[in-house]
Amino acid sequence: MCAGKALMKHANARSTVPGLMRRAQVGALLSALLLPGLALAQAPSTPAPMPAATGASATFAINGFEVTGDVPLPAAQTDAVLAPFIGPGATIETLQKATAALEAAYKAQGFALHRVTLPAQEVGQKIKLVIVKFVIGKVTVSGNTAFTEANIRASLPELVENQAPNFSRLAVQTAIANENPSKQVKVSLKESEEANKIDATLQVKEAKPWNFSASLANTGSDATGQDRLSVVGGHSSLWGLDHQFSGAYTTSIERSSDVKQLGLNYRIPFYKRGGVLGVSYTTSDVVGNFGTFTSTGAGQTYGINYSHYLGPVGGRRSYLTYGLDEKQFKANRLNNAPLALGQPELTSSRPLSVGYNARIESDTAVWGYNAELALNVPGGNGNNLTDYQNANAGSAAPNLRINTVNWKLLRGGANYLTALANGWLWGVRGQFQYSADALIPGEQFGLGGANSVRGTGERLVTGDSGVFASMEFTSPALAPGLNALLFVDGGWLNNRNSAVSGTESDQLLSVGLGLRYQTNKLSLTADWGRVVTGSSVPLSVNPNAPQAGADKLHLNMTARF
Repeated sequence: MCAGKALMKHANARSTVPGLMRRAQVGALLSALLLPGLALAQAPSTPAPMPAATGASATFAINGFEVTGDVPLPAAQTDAVLAPFIGPGATIETLQKATAALEAAYKAQGFALHRVTLPAQEVGQKIKLVIVKFVIGKVTVSGNTAFTEANIRASLPELVENQAPNFSRLAVQTAIANENPSKQVKVSLKESEEANKIDATLQVKEAKPWNFSASLANTGSDATGQDRLSVVGGHSSLWGLDHQFSGAYTTSIERSSDVKQLGLNYRIPFYKRGGVLGVSYTTSDVVGNFGTFTSTGAGQTYGINYSHYLGPVGGRRSYLTYGLDEKQFKANRLNNAPLALGQPELTSSRPLSVGYNARIESDTAVWGYNAELALNVPGGNGNNLTDYQNANAGSAAPNLRINTVNWKLLRGGANYLTALANGWLWGVRGQFQYSADALIPGEQFGLGGANSVRGTGERLVTGDSGVFASMEFTSPALAPGLNALLFVDGGWLNNRNSAVSGTESDQLLSVGLGLRYQTNKLSLTADWGRVVTGSSVPLSVNPNAPQAGADKLHLNMTARF
């Protein structure tokens, strides 16, 4: 039998079972659509076996391809995919590989509801391929009570009846929606009763949109009071548009007039664009973490940032960040205590940053990493070399350690958590910063505290560059909600222009153990750390530098309402 008749018979055989083939195609589609945030609502139909092609061993020439129908990719990209299959010596298997390659290219671009069909035809000219797309039939929302159906549907604008969604964009929208702490959405797909359609169900898990908590910790200092009382609140769906607001206020019961920390944050999702816009404001008298905010020096900060989410790859979720911050540090005060006379009232920085964040989940581990490049945009009060040098001195005399206001730095971090035998968990986390320039204190890398090297106070030593690493072993539950842990924390610092500053590098290392207790309404943490390797900075230079043998018990109690 000639090759042309073989191709005609092969194509005609496929057309003799249209109902069975439609079910097979839908089943194959559902099997292929196991993207993050998507799930099968029922088992797919069993694909019909491909009919054997009589004369499949016969060869023929492919002079090109003519692709028609609902083609989702540009012609140039389609031609590039099919180019390897053009030429003499082709068989039916060659055509099968060509259609599979084109469908794979569609799926890689998110067009998983497009199928390539091979109509009956004579060979000798260009091979005709027809693209047929499946579309969404009915969309059903279930499990929602606090969030309206309109809100859930607005979170996934790619999912529209009688349209074929791009599943890469849909996965990005699902990832953004599921960052909302009050709702989780899962898209389930099943074969529709209508031909060439697939029905979708949006399964919603909810929590109340508002949250409020209060915590008490001992992350303070002798100068400003050891205790820190924090109240944190927020709402995760303002105006019914998934706008998120959060705020935190921290003070000291012992020294309330010396400690005032306020942080405000507002986030707006842009689902169609695949991004989230955020603005923030903080003001603080002291250094340290409060709520989800961080203070690296007395003063205030204003920030705006945008996160652009990338399509998922396997189990990896990632996004790019772009940010601009205005930081104003009170250069003549440290932890609300006055410094030497003659220093400027403010030093400022205006870092412009771009970063990358990723999170990977597998059956046995979760890990993530991030990196950010920041550069200062000089100008304005306190953001000039004269104020930088005067504020850096720690006395009325200028200090020439800082020799540029056009500083740049690279910072980042990573974390990894996995399960071990018998219910144990092993986790590591780390952070780093590198700068070839000498920096003002508020932009330096700090070590020490409950979230850094435990056994010491908060941010007691700093450097222009630095590395921090921590390793923890967490036990199985000793009682409901109660776990123990062992940890090792360590860090290293480096300063530029050490001939001027007198301190080139420093390090800290501590070991310890802790307890974690958690219920739906209450969490308690207790970490005791002992410094094994202390700071090499003389106490005459830094009276607060941690020494070997020092220890501290870090306590925190949080109640959620």
